[in-house]
Amino acid sequence: MGNHVRHLTVNGSALTSGGTFHKVTIRGDATINGDLWCDRCKVFGNADVSGNIETKLLNIFGQANIRGNVQGETIKLLGEMNIRGNAAASDFHLRGAAHVDGDVTGGMIHGYGEMKVSRDCEADVFSVTGAVEIGNILNAEQVELYLHFADSRIFEIGGKTIRVKRSKALNILHFLKRFAPDSAKLKAEMIEGDDIYLEHTKAKIVRGDRIIIGPGCDIDLVEYHTSFQQDEKAIVKEKRKRS
Repeated sequence: MGNHVRHLTVNGSALTSGGTFHKVTIRGDATINGDLWCDRCKVFGNADVSGNIETKLLNIFGQANIRGNVQGETIKLLGEMNIRGNAAASDFHLRGAAHVDGDVTGGMIHGYGEMKVSRDCEADVFSVTGAVEIGNILNAEQVELYLHFADSRIFEIGGKTIRVKRSKALNILHFLKRFAPDSAKLKAEMIEGDDIYLEHTKAKIVRGDRIIIGPGCDIDLVEYHTSFQQDEKAIVKEKRKRS
């Protein structure tokens, strides 16, 4: 990316073309035609980008619609982001809603709100409070999902440590109480890991080394290697110990 001295600043409403910049700042309503390469990109308001974004830091306070791929070292979202392509970031900080039609790859994906990924999501750490929908596979060393304000649906989860709980601590989202946080559930086909703790999860297969099935779970089959515990308020239709 280098040290580009050009800046792009949009105040108000504008249609502009992409290119290579040092800093991009959008205040208001901008439509950018083409790809955007920059060191830092900040959006206060609305941005529509018809191409790809490649940046070190992407800050969105408001709304961004990106028709291509997004690649950044850090993505900070406070608002809403829709990406038609793929998203990749070392640090993906979620405060709001992120919808990605492709794949998401990250080092650390964390925060709260709503995350919808149509295909795969891969990270070192995935720690999200809220509602998560992943069309295919969520794969992370560490998966922490704190269910809040709506159901989560993940086709398949793979990881070393997997924790699924209901969120209790989030007073910041108390205005979302109308969503009945007490009823949020996770639905999955398959959950596979080493250390697994689940609450309020409906799954076909849970497979791992050490498994704890907590309250509110409904699991068709549990396959465990070392240890298995089940809450009295959980349903496990079949369990098998693997040698």
